[in-house]
Amino acid sequence: MGRWFVAFGLLIIAIILAFIIFSVTGVIDAPTLFWKLGLRISWLEPYLETYSRGKDIENWLAAQEEELGIRASEVEAYAQELKTQEEQLEESIQKFIKEETELLEHITKLEEELSERRNIQRLAEIYTEMGAEEAARILEEAGQELALQILTWMDERDAADILTKLPTNLAVALSKQLGQHK
Repeated sequence: MGRWFVAFGLLIIAIILAFIIFSVTGVIDAPTLFWKLGLRISWLEPYLETYSRGKDIENWLAAQEEELGIRASEVEAYAQELKTQEEQLEESIQKFIKEETELLEHITKLEEELSERRNIQRLAEIYTEMGAEEAARILEEAGQELALQILTWMDERDAADILTKLPTNLAVALSKQLGQHK
């Protein structure tokens, strides 16, 4: 009888070893086999179903976390792109503000020059209406630059009449500048 126990024990050990070898090599899917066997046991079935649902939820949560991680990366990349665009936009705004300021300064300068030219033109018209001697006397005191600007706006005949009434040295200087000006 002792031999039968040894033979039976060796047979059980051989079956267990064969099962382990087949499981490790992938011939038998041991977890699935045990799972199906466990579901046939009535007192174990509710626990295995609860465990199965828990595993399904864990897998679903892991998939959701992975998807959220991917979306978070996409959102971060989009936020970085928006930040870069915001910086570029801010640079453009600063550039436009600078250009606008420069344009406003230029416009102001041009308006001042235009106003000055209108004033000179009005003075030229006033001096044209005066007599040549009176205009020459006033222009002699006005200064060479102002006299030159006024003479430039006058009709050539009126300017010539006034130049003849000016002192010779001033008339020569103004004539030279008029020659270079036109």
